[in-house]
Amino acid sequence: MHNIEPIGIQAIAISLVPMVLSMPQIITKSRCVDHLALTRFISGLFRSAGLPDGDAQLAATILVEANLRGIDSHGVARVPHYLNRLRHGSINPLPKMQTDQLSPASGLLDGDHGLGHLVMYRAAEQAIEIAQHGGAGWVAVRNSSHCGSLAYYGEQIARAGMIAMVFTHVDSLVLPYGAKKPFCGTNPLCICAPMSIDGERSQDHPYVCLDMATSRVPWNTVANAAKEQVSIELGWAVDKEGHDTNTAEQVAALHPMGDYKGSGLGLMIDVLCSLLSGAPFGPDISKMYGNPDERRYLGGLIGAIDIARFVPLQSFCDRLTSMIEQWNDLPPTQPGSKVLYPGEPEWLIRKERMATGVPIGLQVLADLDEQAVFYGQSTLSSESSEATVMPEPHFSKEGLWRKRESAY
Repeated sequence: MHNIEPIGIQAIAISLVPMVLSMPQIITKSRCVDHLALTRFISGLFRSAGLPDGDAQLAATILVEANLRGIDSHGVARVPHYLNRLRHGSINPLPKMQTDQLSPASGLLDGDHGLGHLVMYRAAEQAIEIAQHGGAGWVAVRNSSHCGSLAYYGEQIARAGMIAMVFTHVDSLVLPYGAKKPFCGTNPLCICAPMSIDGERSQDHPYVCLDMATSRVPWNTVANAAKEQVSIELGWAVDKEGHDTNTAEQVAALHPMGDYKGSGLGLMIDVLCSLLSGAPFGPDISKMYGNPDERRYLGGLIGAIDIARFVPLQSFCDRLTSMIEQWNDLPPTQPGSKVLYPGEPEWLIRKERMATGVPIGLQVLADLDEQAVFYGQSTLSSESSEATVMPEPHFSKEGLWRKRESAY
């Protein structure tokens, strides 16, 4: 049974955290859902679409985690899209991923067109394994699909006592600085470092985690606004004539973050994700919302640096904690606010949503209910509350995701 709260007005990507108001957001009517019930519901949809139990649970966990952190653009709103591609065969529900270690410090993962979240999770595992032996591990990814928010994979590596660098790319969506047509995608990056040795989520400050697109706003934030029929901010995007627009349905391309800086960074991320793995780049990548029969052949690059090869891990964590404390203590520009470090806004939202539930836009809720009806599953909006603890999946060396007894 699912815990659904009454309809309310929510700022998707933020609710009661006043110091996060500068984050890209849209305002829409929503209903709050308990995160454990939501994970169970999404896992059930993926199982119905042909994913093994462990894979379905892992994918659901990664997606709901994005919602918990306030990254609703890369959370469960994308599930109907993934299910459609699974039905059309462009996402493989039973991929036979192939890992190759190319050198003591580098590897290659062929995702066999599996769900991108599972592919990148395995690539992060491979990077950790390589780094444990050689001090650093870099894994190029090919034949993947959309993998959602990168923070999950960054934190996965940070929990191993390592610094993570994660990159991926998408289809042509962002205007190069000075150009009239898009070339690269929103091409995000994540850099994540631990502030504690065990990285337990119960701690107040476990990671410093920068996870960002190289556009001013993620494309899927605009997609969510279009679905919920609400306006976006001027300056985020342009229409097909190249004019700024606040109408999400008219958006043809996005502005780069920081003008020429974001434009150049996005291009270099495409170099890392495409040219090292043999993946297509920029305009050659098939559209995420294009032909659902067409595979996307997405690439990526994941790096793991074993901190203990340079300095004692405890010393690193202590010094990073001290650095962040000094950062937090800087005088804010707005009275009553706080200077936050990368990942802290998401962490504050996560603590709140763990307690109050995940806000789901009403149209997204309707879309998820439609998928549930298609698969003969109980709808998300029709059931009363019942909390369920989901087991945490992990990737085994045999290549299958299996359950642990400990709860996530």
